[in-house]
Amino acid sequence: MFKDEEKPIGSWLCADGDYRRYIEALSGSNPGLKKADPNNKNGPLVNGKALVVLLDAPATTQPGFTTREFKSEKELKKHFQHEVTHNHNHRRIYIMEGLAPDYIATIGGHFFMEPTFFQRQERTCVWSNDFTPVSDALPQPSLLDPERSFHLQYCELRQFNKALENRYYFCERTRRHVGMTASRQKEESTIGILRRKVSWWSRKTENGGWDVVILCDPQLLHLSPGSKEEVRGDTTLRPTENVRETLKNLPFQEGYVDFIPPVPHDQISGKTPHPHKSMLRDLLHYYQQHSDLFTQQDWASPEVSAVFLKKIVAAHYLQLVDYIKAMLPSLELRLTTAWVEEKDQWKSLQTISRRCGNYRDDIEDTLLSLGYPLDAQLNSAPQMRAASSWKVCEKDFQYAYFRLKILKERADNLMQAMTGLASIAGNRQNLEEAKRVKRLNLLALLFIPLAYTSSLFSMQDGYAPNQPAFWVYWVSAIGVVAFTAFITWVLDSALDDEAQWTWRPLWYLKFWGQGMPKHGRVKRKETGLYDHIRR
Repeated sequence: MFKDEEKPIGSWLCADGDYRRYIEALSGSNPGLKKADPNNKNGPLVNGKALVVLLDAPATTQPGFTTREFKSEKELKKHFQHEVTHNHNHRRIYIMEGLAPDYIATIGGHFFMEPTFFQRQERTCVWSNDFTPVSDALPQPSLLDPERSFHLQYCELRQFNKALENRYYFCERTRRHVGMTASRQKEESTIGILRRKVSWWSRKTENGGWDVVILCDPQLLHLSPGSKEEVRGDTTLRPTENVRETLKNLPFQEGYVDFIPPVPHDQISGKTPHPHKSMLRDLLHYYQQHSDLFTQQDWASPEVSAVFLKKIVAAHYLQLVDYIKAMLPSLELRLTTAWVEEKDQWKSLQTISRRCGNYRDDIEDTLLSLGYPLDAQLNSAPQMRAASSWKVCEKDFQYAYFRLKILKERADNLMQAMTGLASIAGNRQNLEEAKRVKRLNLLALLFIPLAYTSSLFSMQDGYAPNQPAFWVYWVSAIGVVAFTAFITWVLDSALDDEAQWTWRPLWYLKFWGQGMPKHGRVKRKETGLYDHIRR
């Protein structure tokens, strides 16, 4: 056994063999092939579970795919060694669910596709405090060839049978992030957003056939709350007790809306209902039940096999967009009631804004991988007529990209509105504090003259309490209070906000004119002290 630092390059991804040595030879060009995702140390490649399903049809007839499942790597290896040649005349689609080093060695050793095809499928797409521990970036756009291979990231909405706290969760098998949507009011959230990946690769054979390999993620079965070493902030994540036994999940709202034309009533009885179980089962459903939607000429090219895959990914994106679009109005409604106190709702809005940005970035990579333009105009009439067929995928992704950009801007505007309301609430609180200070000032205005008068008379001899001249103190004190109040009123009325003298007495107005010049009148802001008297 090799120690961790002595393992051959590429052994983390592929079992020993020709394909593993090919990975090692290419590791100089792509350093990411040298090591696994550190967040994936207990992920799919360690467990080594995978399932490969073959769809096979002759190249000379309308495809009616036969299905075969390979439940062991030995069975798959025997298939490639004894039943398949590289110049066959069949149309074959290999769908691999999950990742396992021995399966990768077998499939990669037969087709020798670029190792990044498997490497990018392994990356977990999580946000780490360690800045970019591994790379999951696209190659240079000039190297992308969507007719030969592409890689897509998307999200799937899952509904759990009980509420979960809003914290980090992962799919136990794939180690992909499961984000619990923050609650909109005080209800607990049961909706999770599961990160997904799918990859497609093809080649043509000499005798008119073709091979396609599709990598997809298995369905979510168990959540991983996180190991003791995983820390977020000051809180250590520990496994939740008995979470496996009680937690179940289903597709949100029973799955996405179908994207194919409605089946005629006289043919619907021969069609199997949509399973909505996993990407593998959904793809099998469309290939087996609806391959007749494409003509024999369409099936001559392997690119037609990617249409169902692209449409499923676009359907997940559109369902995600609709879900976010339904969440934002509830927060906008709260703003109409001048709500600014619920910190959880503020957190929800920040989460929506951040995730919309992440999903928008994912669709940008998707558009780039598929060769679709980023600046297409959805409202263009010629383009809409050209994209009228359900088989065209570009319009679906462009719409999802456009809607996510709008939702991101909408969430950011809501955050600005919340910031303004929070400032108003803060100013109102400061005004209340100013009123309390005003009351204290009024009390001081009363007691300071009293204290000054008492100190002036020293309260001795005949001016002391119970003495004949004690009344002199009260007359003097009340007079001083009245004089102080009068002087305060005069100053408050005569000085503007810049401490400039603006008040003119009546005798001045009588002898020097009918009033102040218009340019000399300054409008003062109300201070609240004597405003009711001036009004």
